[in-house]
Amino acid sequence: MKKLRLLSTVIIALITVLAFQSCDDDDADNIRMDNQTFVTKASGSNNFEIAAGTLAMSKGESELVRDYGNHMVEDHTAVGVELSALAESKDWIISTELQAEDKIKIATLTALTGTAFDKEYAEIMVESHEDAVDLFTSASGSNGVMDTELKSFASGKLPTLKTHLEEAQTLEAEVDN
Repeated sequence: MKKLRLLSTVIIALITVLAFQSCDDDDADNIRMDNQTFVTKASGSNNFEIAAGTLAMSKGESELVRDYGNHMVEDHTAVGVELSALAESKDWIISTELQAEDKIKIATLTALTGTAFDKEYAEIMVESHEDAVDLFTSASGSNGVMDTELKSFASGKLPTLKTHLEEAQTLEAEVDN
């Protein structure tokens, strides 16, 4: 009888553990993006766009590259001001430094000149705007950030980011010719 009770207890324990594990797997799909995480990533991405755009304005061989760089500096500076105001009102911290991978990209761009610079800049702009579109899509989605103003900010910036991506893709095609 003791063996049967022990076996029953072990089986119930195993079933319970398996049930909790399956619940954990389901919850992984419902994890919301943390407000501060989004603000940090978005402001870091924004800083990179401004830094790279500034380089493009001075180092771009093609007028298209210089113009796109100027466009990025203008648009992303305005977005940075808006995000900073929202973050300040909510006590979130804005990233003021470039991420390590972005520092490497800036160093790479800094070392290049002429058409090599133009091609690398255009390629990086496509990649960075793909990442930004993904980030802002996630933040504005059903499992996005909790704060409604921040979610609205992300949603509102998404069309412009998609346009920037399309422009970067066009720029990349132009400088590759």
